[in-house]
Amino acid sequence: MSENNSSSKKSKSSVAKSHVIIVGEGRDERGKRYLKFSVAESHRDIPPFAVEQLVSDPKPLFAALANAGWNAFTTKARNELLDKLQKRKPEASSFMVVTRLGWNSGAYVFPDEIVGEPKKPLQKAFRRLDHAMLDKYRANGTLKQWQQKIATLCEGNSRLMFAVSLAFTGPILRFVTGPKSGGFQPWGPAETGKTTAAMVAGSVWGCHRGEGRREKGFAESWNSTAGKVEVTALAHNDALLILDETKRAGKDDRERAQVVTSVAFGLAEFTEKERLTSLESARSWRCYFLSASNLSLGQLGKQGNVVIDEAERGRLADIPLPNDGHGIYEELHEFANGESLSDALQRRSRKYYGTPAREFVRRLISKRRTDPQALKKFLKARRSAYLKRLKADVDADDLRPLNRTSGRYATVFAAGSLAIKLGILRWNRERLLRAILSCELDQLRQPDESDEGQGTDPPVESLRAKLVQYLHDYRPSFMKLNKERPRLGIDDLDAVPGYRAKVNGTHWFYLTAGQLKGIIGTGPNASLVKHSLANEGLLDRPKNKNKFVVQRHIFRGGKGNKNYAWVHAIQTFSKLHRSLRAIKAPP
Repeated sequence: MSENNSSSKKSKSSVAKSHVIIVGEGRDERGKRYLKFSVAESHRDIPPFAVEQLVSDPKPLFAALANAGWNAFTTKARNELLDKLQKRKPEASSFMVVTRLGWNSGAYVFPDEIVGEPKKPLQKAFRRLDHAMLDKYRANGTLKQWQQKIATLCEGNSRLMFAVSLAFTGPILRFVTGPKSGGFQPWGPAETGKTTAAMVAGSVWGCHRGEGRREKGFAESWNSTAGKVEVTALAHNDALLILDETKRAGKDDRERAQVVTSVAFGLAEFTEKERLTSLESARSWRCYFLSASNLSLGQLGKQGNVVIDEAERGRLADIPLPNDGHGIYEELHEFANGESLSDALQRRSRKYYGTPAREFVRRLISKRRTDPQALKKFLKARRSAYLKRLKADVDADDLRPLNRTSGRYATVFAAGSLAIKLGILRWNRERLLRAILSCELDQLRQPDESDEGQGTDPPVESLRAKLVQYLHDYRPSFMKLNKERPRLGIDDLDAVPGYRAKVNGTHWFYLTAGQLKGIIGTGPNASLVKHSLANEGLLDRPKNKNKFVVQRHIFRGGKGNKNYAWVHAIQTFSKLHRSLRAIKAPP
């Protein structure tokens, strides 16, 4: 094979007759070999070709070279090129081949830009990715415009603050422990702002081209994703995948439920399936995804007659609309209503987009280069802070979070906190923590609607009625603390059904945590019972509001606080009963 010139003897070789130049060779993320071609006097860039592809079917190479200006259209010319390739000796790898977006060799790869200084030259080969998806990674407007026009309207709105923070998780997933995949799904009635939250999150990364696709912002379709989960995931590696309304996932209830659960499962697999027909490396991905739905996952399963278990719930976490909000909004920022705010945010998300992600990545790379350990320490501390606060709240409410889901929420908080630290977001970190906590806690308090539906006797009210019935049936056996007390260190608090006491003129019932748990159980419905009783002044709470138990003087035989125990303090039966007259207690 003849050399192009003396300066390129070591790095380039050419087929003189065809003017095809072999620039060099490299390896992809999994170590497979590629060749890089160019055509003399052509400015068209040709992505590297896998050697396995050339062996199996060289036609795509011929087409790429022809489009770059190679005029050898005969079989003889093509065979001559292949013959020259056969005689060429392999060379040491001079570049890395990138087949997916995200981190590679210390740099971050966008479809049109490589941010950072890679340890080795990078060459992009995105042939197996959907180019319509890649084309949406674009930027318009400045970071300041995005901050003023979009981010400021998210403040005070927990679901929007969550969605924007979620958008920054992709670039940090490689630096944190915890889940590297999984999704979140804001759900509630139509026209309440869920799609707007998705568009706001998408504005961090870009926006589709074309009038029809542009209306969705950065989102992909549930329906089309079902047939290409792996390709879709790889096009969002180290970024964020947004899926449109689940109502588009299938033609009927059953198909919708099956598509949603199967896609969520596929996205959690991390890696492409090895296929005998595949000529390139199987690749892995890291990314969270955001969906919007009129129905919760449990409701989708119930309507489609599809069983939803904890594995599915662990992959896709439902986030209900906030209580007492304007749809998804708690703060309207002087807009007349939620619809006006949604219109403004959607319009702005199609005008200002893409810059936040690129600037976040640039500043992240700079910080990592300066002090990589400090970056990891910061992210670890933020995740720990979230999980510590969560534990205090769920213990008080007897809630049972899934570790995988809580781990993702913690990473969302870490990402949002880093965006604040890097100057991308101008929010208060404590307010962000409360916003994200409210999303998970509201999710945990939500009744499981995949079980029997709500009727004239809803589960929460039924539990309240059980409590009324228990107090009615067992109060004669309650120990009257004004007359006698259990002995400290000798008597078991659960030895009697409960306790009665008069304190400062008010009559109380006291139940231990175990006793109340035995009556109403644990989980979202039990938590809602305690919340409603506390809000009505029927269940006493300590000043910090993080618990539903209070310290009361119970024992005799000790001194000071040793006489006290943590119990549930419930207002007298008559007062509780009056608040529940309309409820028929279960038999």
